Amino acid sequence: MKHSRRCILILLALQLCATAACGEQASVETETTTTAEDTTEAELSDNLPDVDMDGFELRISNAEETWLSWAEIQIVADEENGDLLNDAIYRRNTKIEERFNCKLVETEQERVTPDVMGRDVMAGDASHDVWLVYDIDVVNMAGAGYLMPFENLSYVNLDEPWWNPMATEVFNIAGRQYAAAGNFNLSTLSRAAGFIFNKEIYDQIGAEESIYDLVSEGKWTIDKMYDISKLAYSDLNGNALIDAGDRFGISGSWKELYNRLILGSGVSYITKDEDGIPQFSLPDDTLAIDKILRIYDLFTDQQVTNSKISSNVDADGAGGDFQKGEVLFSASNLFGLENARTYEIDIGFIPTPKWDEEQEHYYAPSFGATVAVLEQTLALDRLDNVGIILEALSFDSQYNVLPEYKEVALKTKSARDDESAAMIDIIIDSISFEFGLNAWQDVVANPFIRGSFAAGNNNIASTLASMETTVNAEIEKLRENILD
Repeated sequence: MKHSRRCILILLALQLCATAACGEQASVETETTTTAEDTTEAELSDNLPDVDMDGFELRISNAEETWLSWAEIQIVADEENGDLLNDAIYRRNTKIEERFNCKLVETEQERVTPDVMGRDVMAGDASHDVWLVYDIDVVNMAGAGYLMPFENLSYVNLDEPWWNPMATEVFNIAGRQYAAAGNFNLSTLSRAAGFIFNKEIYDQIGAEESIYDLVSEGKWTIDKMYDISKLAYSDLNGNALIDAGDRFGISGSWKELYNRLILGSGVSYITKDEDGIPQFSLPDDTLAIDKILRIYDLFTDQQVTNSKISSNVDADGAGGDFQKGEVLFSASNLFGLENARTYEIDIGFIPTPKWDEEQEHYYAPSFGATVAVLEQTLALDRLDNVGIILEALSFDSQYNVLPEYKEVALKTKSARDDESAAMIDIIIDSISFEFGLNAWQDVVANPFIRGSFAAGNNNIASTLASMETTVNAEIEKLRENILD
């Protein structure tokens, strides 16, 4: 980051803390105002050259909303229509198009698989400058030699917060950056994980502490969530059985629920070796295994999750209908919170719990979203313009689009109290990515959840051992493809 940019961010932070009750979680990234003065100041700090691109068209391949319906993926807007997020995107794009004399051209299509990318590469040309692809397809595309590393874009600075540095680390393999998650694409942000909760049930069960205070004080932990979830159980139908019709602690699919509890506790499925190559270190990580065993013991309690034994990781892992008041907590994310604004019940929104109070911060796993990649055959004479526009889009989004998404689409429309709005800030600050889930969900995360939690098998070490041959074979294949 340039010195001038750092000064501006520091000044913004000081201004925020002077004008509001800045809590421990407040940051420039999440609390930036949208006044004309601040926007102008931010624009002047991007340090990009004001070049005339002579009508250059940035060609973007994006997913169709009819396919990727579970994330916020809007990139372009034809006009202002009164929707504040749409209008912020329109103003961002128009400003950048006018500044550089360029045009953003979007093509929508269903999931771009490695085969689709491969056909384009084999044709010897690049039909798009930027492809927004499903996160779990990146490694296969990189291994097949279809992707150009982001290092070729001189003007993109992936160390900046508007590029989600944690996603940058996940998709950096052997020192080459194969994908990035810039804030010009709200997809990964919209998938940041947390839990919706029924405020009326919480008030009824006699919990001693405010759940918001627990979060704000760093005391929202795995054990605390279990204790509260256990209090929520009630034999509503009075048949002395734990069955449909009762009230339970938590609902959510196996994949959504257990991946967030595990990763929220600071566990990693996959780490990197000294060469930047993934390694399956979890089977030898006794502390991580102990954490997973504890999560298994707590959150397969029938009164907490009413677990249904099923090998399908997308199957519902808990009985009870949240909207009918049969569940206290429901696994969700920021996009899900947008949809929950139609619920008739009174709801709040909180982060995924930490392992314990000593854990430094919360994690909000984000997965099942799109990230940006570059095609290997992208013409070299287009790289400077592509880099300039992408950096400008992501930087401007940080100050003008993200605040609209946060403050309006989420806080005003969805969160029903000031405390939930503050929770959203914490979740955005805590957004996290993990290779075994974001890149290798079908290789690591899903097989693990399927073989343990979904199968009702608490022999965690055995499940991991059964996966080692397959995972290590994938690692070796990736090593050969990337390093050769």
